[in-house]
Amino acid sequence: MRYSNPEMTGSGSQAVSDAATVGSRTALSGAVSDIILAVTERQIAPGETACFPFVARTAYGIPSIHEFNVISDNPNFNPEWIRLGQSAGDSYGPHYILEISPGDIVHSQYGAYPLRLSWRAAGTYRQAGGQCTLIIRPCVRVVAEPTAKIWPTGQVCVPLENYGSTDMDVSISIRHRGSDWSRQWEFDLPKDDPFSFSALFDPPQGKRSGDFELAVSAAGVPLVRRTIRARRSLIPGRLISDMQVSA
Repeated sequence: MRYSNPEMTGSGSQAVSDAATVGSRTALSGAVSDIILAVTERQIAPGETACFPFVARTAYGIPSIHEFNVISDNPNFNPEWIRLGQSAGDSYGPHYILEISPGDIVHSQYGAYPLRLSWRAAGTYRQAGGQCTLIIRPCVRVVAEPTAKIWPTGQVCVPLENYGSTDMDVSISIRHRGSDWSRQWEFDLPKDDPFSFSALFDPPQGKRSGDFELAVSAAGVPLVRRTIRARRSLIPGRLISDMQVSA
């Protein structure tokens, strides 16, 4: 999906003019060689701003009249989120910053947005491009480390906070690695007030050792993924479980 707008404050395509002089005459437009992004992934919530600084390299470092385009494969991308600005450059080419500020969004707009930033210099047919990813997460956070155990019965506790303006759909699941056993809970998380989710479950028979995976997501966007590693102790009849960050 391509967005075009020739204004500097526009959203998808930006036209910027720089005059480079050598002595008393204007230099020819430089051929584009590369776009180098300082960061390639940002994760933000609605109302926050993701900043992607980048450098536009041209042949011999000569700036030229050019056009930026921002393309996303995600059809929920809104070109009005985008602003492009220019910062001080160096002898190798001008420096820019891509800013993305999603405002009020609907549930379908949460998730990942692969972006491609391209630049076509005036008078040339060569294009340079850079890739980055924007992740819009819901206004939900896990305020303390989740706890989970599988002995003597299964129990999971997840303290959550919804600091957004609406209730948010949340999914919490636990599954046993190595089998098809799993349990899942879905509920609406109310706004403003802290909320602690707690639930009991029956572990799979004969599968009380091994690895169990705990996953928490809001509006379909993953928030937490943990591994509960159950191991048998040296004391007969006893089973110990601990939690480690999943790879």
